[in-house]
Amino acid sequence: MGHVERTTEIKAPVEKVWAILTDWDRLREWAKSVEKFEVTSKQRSGVGMTFHEVGVLAGRRYDVHSEVVEFEENKIFAWRTKVFGAEVRASWRLKPTEVGAQLTYTSDYKEPYSIFGILIDRLLFRGRSEKQVDGWMENIKSLAEK
Repeated sequence: MGHVERTTEIKAPVEKVWAILTDWDRLREWAKSVEKFEVTSKQRSGVGMTFHEVGVLAGRRYDVHSEVVEFEENKIFAWRTKVFGAEVRASWRLKPTEVGAQLTYTSDYKEPYSIFGILIDRLLFRGRSEKQVDGWMENIKSLAEK
């Protein structure tokens, strides 16, 4: 199992950070590697919402369809998808702090090719993925602290 987790403190209310994370029309302001994002279900939020996303992750182009599996306003937005042959469950979590909000991104995934997939993940994918998530978090922080 692969795992990526990143946390940052943001000097802004949880509600403001949440609004940035879940405003699908503004997603590309902080996730610059996303080329296309569209909600594909009638519902625009909540468990069961589906979306289609195209972009670049860890230097590789992807085209995925995802489903929201956990959603609690101002607390958690989690989805599952399949990318590069790996089954992925990812989430954004928010917690209030004394100065604003703590934002955590988590991604758990099962590598598709046994030991070979695990080696590729450790040597190439994970570090690039972590760097990309760090960039997303810095962008979200910058937007929220304005």
